[in-house]
Amino acid sequence: VVEFKDYTKLTVADIPGLVEGAHANRGLGHAFLRHIERTKVLLYVLDAAGSEGRDPMEDLMSLQHELGMYSPELLEKPALLAANKVDLDGSEIHIPTLVDHAGMDVIPISAHHKVQIG
Repeated sequence: VVEFKDYTKLTVADIPGLVEGAHANRGLGHAFLRHIERTKVLLYVLDAAGSEGRDPMEDLMSLQHELGMYSPELLEKPALLAANKVDLDGSEIHIPTLVDHAGMDVIPISAHHKVQIG
């Protein structure tokens, strides 16, 4: 729970990731997905640089597929995308694709350099 100076509170749940098949209760599937059901807003945090050989757009589509297979209502929640690792090579290639095709606002960030953080 994050409490602000004006005493308003925000509850944040960090869902570290979903494995393929989570909607079918693979891995910790349903345990994670039940937490997501209680949220009001989804914030996807993706590696915008694709630094591990991954494609951030494919990662987003995979996450949304798992959420939608578990509960289509999850995909109707307001959502934002934090495109992390903009300080690394490769992000300049992926950010425009995310902006054009993610279907939600994209916020470029660098957690390492605290760009757009705090």
